[in-house]
Amino acid sequence: MSNQAEKAVEELTYPLGAAARLTGISPDTLRAWERRYEVVVPLRTPGGTRRYTAADLERLGLVKAAIDGGHRIGQVARLGNEELARITAAEPAPQPPTGVEPGPDASDAIMAALNALDADESERLIALQLAALGPSRFARHVASPLLERIGETWSRGDLPIAAEHLATSVLRSLMGASLRPSSNSPVGASILFATLSGERHELGLLIAAITAAAAGGRVVYLGAELPPDDLVFAAERSSAGAVAVSLVVDDSEKAVAQVKALRDGLPPRVELWIGGALSHLARDVMGITVIDSFEALEQRVKLLGLESGRPGL
Repeated sequence: MSNQAEKAVEELTYPLGAAARLTGISPDTLRAWERRYEVVVPLRTPGGTRRYTAADLERLGLVKAAIDGGHRIGQVARLGNEELARITAAEPAPQPPTGVEPGPDASDAIMAALNALDADESERLIALQLAALGPSRFARHVASPLLERIGETWSRGDLPIAAEHLATSVLRSLMGASLRPSSNSPVGASILFATLSGERHELGLLIAAITAAAAGGRVVYLGAELPPDDLVFAAERSSAGAVAVSLVVDDSEKAVAQVKALRDGLPPRVELWIGGALSHLARDVMGITVIDSFEALEQRVKLLGLESGRPGL
């Protein structure tokens, strides 16, 4: 593994101690669950150190919730996440650690840490929310409103630009790790998520990608600033069923031109979904679907799954 790859793994994952703190499971118990039941299989550094992804933490949280509800580890260790969520939903949910619940208090604490440019505390608070809620609920109920609040605070001049950059860095790192493919990743037509040239703001896109993955989509996250031609190439190479693009930058002429070029270049079978604050700019472009809510995105993902013949969506 190259030094760059090792650094990327460290930035997108958590060591054993952090995983224990975030899940409320002792390090000895985590090791035992991995050895005896393979509840999760953490990544390993070249030196053999365990590194846990956000997806690992989400699964561990589900297993712990099931055990807290009276189930034995041997009964739940082999269950999939959906089944774990089903059995725990029928039981009183354990209360997350103090200060983890999404809401004004948690948001205030995160904003205070960001404003103080306290990177460690910002990451700790945001990571606690992610571990407690899981990627999908975190994206919808924490990350999305937090981004709105950051934008409003910055526009009033009450938040330094460095704090906005810190928030972007932490959120991109934590949410990006939660999109790491796993053995439970769905098969079938993929959905490519990207922004077009000049669109550097990708956190809304990342939130959408996590929402689509939670709805059963096979997500391929490409990130920011891809020219239309490159997206067309990626869609053809990956046999994508849809391409999802976010429009945020206020340059209507360029945005519409790029969306038209992308639609013209994509095969007719590939759907083109447009979301973001300025998605309305592309409403008149033929052959696109404007996604203006989480619910609309989830519906499109499920319809795409049915059309591509994937069962269970």
